[in-house]
Amino acid sequence: AADGADATDAADAADAADAAGKPESLAWRLGVLDFGTVDRLPGGLPGTIGESLRMTLEGDAAGVYGRLRDEGFVKESIDLEPDEVLDYLLPIIEPAQVEEFAFSRGWLRDQAARIADPRSPAHQLGRQLNLPPSYLLIHRVTLSTIGVLCQLGAAVRLRDELEAWLPGFVEEAGEAEVPESAAESGEPELVAEGDA
Repeated sequence: AADGADATDAADAADAADAAGKPESLAWRLGVLDFGTVDRLPGGLPGTIGESLRMTLEGDAAGVYGRLRDEGFVKESIDLEPDEVLDYLLPIIEPAQVEEFAFSRGWLRDQAARIADPRSPAHQLGRQLNLPPSYLLIHRVTLSTIGVLCQLGAAVRLRDELEAWLPGFVEEAGEAEVPESAAESGEPELVAEGDA
């Protein structure tokens, strides 16, 4: 609004929420529409993103590495250590590891320095990764969103949003690994402790 009434209304709403004992984060909502570049995702975001993120949070280095290779993030001609790939990813997904994350310019600066420093292991590993064309726009939008959140100093309950909106982030019932012999017979397999 030209007269700044919307900003005043938002500030008044935050003050009212604070006076009522509600956290200020409940009073503010952010909506961003970017019509600069669009792409159709008829099925939504690929489930591989959510699955890979969940597996990274669970520390499943081999599983994440396999997904990244299957999707073309690691080319066939490149061999990387799965644990090193996990170490590369964990700092980037810090916002999903906690209940509420305070995005900041400092955090973004630290991530950029870690990845951009040619002497760092993260830089060396990052140079061996590939960004498949089908993920280019998703990557661009994700980074732009993170940049805006850092500029705003936003406190976000990202994990809640991922659970609600990112396919594959929440493990579906029956998605857990089943021992091969049980999967073939359709019967559950009992494994005695020590046999595993």
